[in-house]
Amino acid sequence: MRRHGLWIVLTAWAAACSALRPPPPSLGTTDPTEALRIVREREHDVRTLRATFEATTRRGEQLVQTVDGVLLVRKPDDFRLRLTLPLGLTAFDYLRRADGVRVVYPLDRQDGGTRREALLPFAEEDLAPIFLRGAQAFPGACAGALSSDELVVDCRDSSGALLRDIVIDPDSGRIREERSYRDGELRLWLRNDDYRPTGTADLPYRIILAYPGTTLQVEIHIHRYEVNPVLGERLFQPVNG
Repeated sequence: MRRHGLWIVLTAWAAACSALRPPPPSLGTTDPTEALRIVREREHDVRTLRATFEATTRRGEQLVQTVDGVLLVRKPDDFRLRLTLPLGLTAFDYLRRADGVRVVYPLDRQDGGTRREALLPFAEEDLAPIFLRGAQAFPGACAGALSSDELVVDCRDSSGALLRDIVIDPDSGRIREERSYRDGELRLWLRNDDYRPTGTADLPYRIILAYPGTTLQVEIHIHRYEVNPVLGERLFQPVNG
């Protein structure tokens, strides 16, 4: 009975702490240009990032794969995405640096490469906009249109072709959705959810990626973030395949 009572107290305390989480600072403007500037400035303030997560891939209702992962980001050029299977086996290591990209699938020799699609169902070209942000997340010329419930930012190339659009909460500045296009066709949809104050940032703990026209979807649940940790050069050294 005492244990049961203690559990109730701890649960109530955790709920109260959650309710007391401060909301992100308001953008405090109705000018879409200024709102976009603030959103990008907040992203720029996250110079390095470490995250641990679980990623689940589904094709329709069918579960394809669930893996654990570690993400290391050091702007403007470097990030590492490592996926592991049960027992801590590294199944995939993606390293991007200023001098190029290196991808290693350590288990290829054992399964003939059949895990590749499950481990990286989204295109490698989508990783930099998602994780490094900056001009890669906001390519070309970007302009926003503000309404009562959303700020929509369109990014276009010099010919006016749409490259990306970003849907932002007009009060908090949280990015709700991002969509990437090729030749006028939607090719990638991303949704951010479950935002929480983390260090000096406000970050999503649930991220969903989907390719329209397919049944493929990846859902990422973040276990833990570290904002602006010191990430030494050794963490971005290539490994042998």
